[in-house]
Amino acid sequence: MPFGNTHNNFKLNYKVEEEYPNLSKHNNHMAKVLTKEIYGKLRDKQTPSGYTLDDVIQTGVDNPGHPFIMTVGCVAGDEESYEVFKDLLDPIISDRHGGYKPTDKHKTDLNFENLKVLISTTTTKLSWCG
Repeated sequence: MPFGNTHNNFKLNYKVEEEYPNLSKHNNHMAKVLTKEIYGKLRDKQTPSGYTLDDVIQTGVDNPGHPFIMTVGCVAGDEESYEVFKDLLDPIISDRHGGYKPTDKHKTDLNFENLKVLISTTTTKLSWCG
């Protein structure tokens, strides 16, 4: 396994309340969504490559964020993270992207003929729209 996760098994000797991070001063989507219940449900899970809940939330725990800028506060370490930690990641994705649901699909149009060039008369910049 690429990730060393012996810490994950060791921490299960402690209660959720002892391990749950204090996020009261954090301004990120992870801190907004993560509850003790979700933490308790997911803290013993890991992906096949060894990515754990603590790995997912570490960046948001370490970086409380800015009072005026809402950051994401978590990282999906591999593709399987989206399934293993969906109870946390789905609400974060929805919150961050204005209601984007797990069943939604990103709309992509790769047809170059549908590109539009907008030329502003007030600036010399070109803007590409798709």
